Amino acid sequence: MADGEMQLPDELALLWGRRSGSRRGPRPELDASAIVAAAVEIADSEGLDALSMARVAKQLGFSTMALYRHVANKDELLSLMWNESASVAHVVEISGDSWRTRMRSWAALQQEMLASHPWLAQMPMSNPPMGPSAFAWIERGLDALADTPLRDDEKLQAIGAISAYSLAEARMAHEEATAATRRRAEGKPVVAFENMIGVLADPAVYPNLARLAAGMPAMPAVDEPGYDELGQAAFDFGLDLLLDGIAALIARAEGRTTP
Repeated sequence: MADGEMQLPDELALLWGRRSGSRRGPRPELDASAIVAAAVEIADSEGLDALSMARVAKQLGFSTMALYRHVANKDELLSLMWNESASVAHVVEISGDSWRTRMRSWAALQQEMLASHPWLAQMPMSNPPMGPSAFAWIERGLDALADTPLRDDEKLQAIGAISAYSLAEARMAHEEATAATRRRAEGKPVVAFENMIGVLADPAVYPNLARLAAGMPAMPAVDEPGYDELGQAAFDFGLDLLLDGIAALIARAEGRTTP
């Protein structure tokens, strides 16, 4: 390592091709990409709770120790899985003839990725993802805002807010669906939150909630007809709020640049 050069953590060195994916006499029929592909398959079909180094080793027909020659630990495996599942960012095209339509396209592509791999919303996030695929997503977002007068740091924070919103909504949807599946398996009812407002909100104590419930039709619970459409409408509403905020930021930035 050259003097003054930053030493990358092991998982980042592997993600960026600055560390070999094999250690201590690798077996040629096994490599990091095969391990990651098997891990993603398990997480997609069974959820993140089912994932372990031993489970991946069993699926591949190797010993657990054989995996450790290529992937140091489960945390490193999760980083590699995130990078692989988000790799669509390298080839997607952000469509739209304005910054707003391009940002909507960018958010929609993130929604699709999270829907394809629901376990991504359950990933521990001690640090922001810093692999090549995460950088590609950020680059696409910065492209979407390229013709605005925002500073680069403002663009980064704007796309970060939308990304955090998309992730939070995906996490909530996943947890709601998991809880609903468990309750139905236990023979317990699954009810919409909005419907319970009318049952529980005493107008004398919660007048605003009671008024809201009185003017609201019955809402579908998780997996009932119409639930997905309402969920998408709610996501779009929240996204529009964020985009309106970015529009206000752009208006202020235009004021900064006006002579």
